[in-house]
Amino acid sequence: MEPMFLRTRLHMYLLWSTCVFAFLAVISGLLTDGGNKGDSSATTTTVATAKTTTTVATGALRTYVVQSGESLFSIAQRFNLSAPALVEINGIKNPDRVPAGTSLKLPPSNGFVPIGATTTMPP
Repeated sequence: MEPMFLRTRLHMYLLWSTCVFAFLAVISGLLTDGGNKGDSSATTTTVATAKTTTTVATGALRTYVVQSGESLFSIAQRFNLSAPALVEINGIKNPDRVPAGTSLKLPPSNGFVPIGATTTMPP
C-alpha cells in the first residue's frame, strides 16, 4: 500500500508544479507584452527573399568514379563544388547512397566554380 501512496503523491507534486510553471509563463507573457513595450499598434513582419542564380560553365563535363568509402560531401569538397550541385548534375535520387564505382559527371574546370550552401553533413 505504501508504494501506491508515494506514486500518487509524486503525481500530485508534478501536476501542481506544472500548473505553477504554466501560470508563471502566462503572467510573464502578459507583463512583457511580447517585447512591444506598450505599443498598441499592429506588429509588422517583413520577409525578404533573395533570388539565387546558378552559373553553369560551358565546356565538356568531366567524370569521376566514386571510390569505396567516399561520400558526395567529400567529393564536392575535393573539387570545390557543392553537394547539391553534384546531386542535380547527376540526377541522383538518394544522395546518402552512392555506391563505389558510380561514374559522376563534374562541371568543367574554369578556375571559378561557385560553392553553394550544403545540406549534407560531413561524414
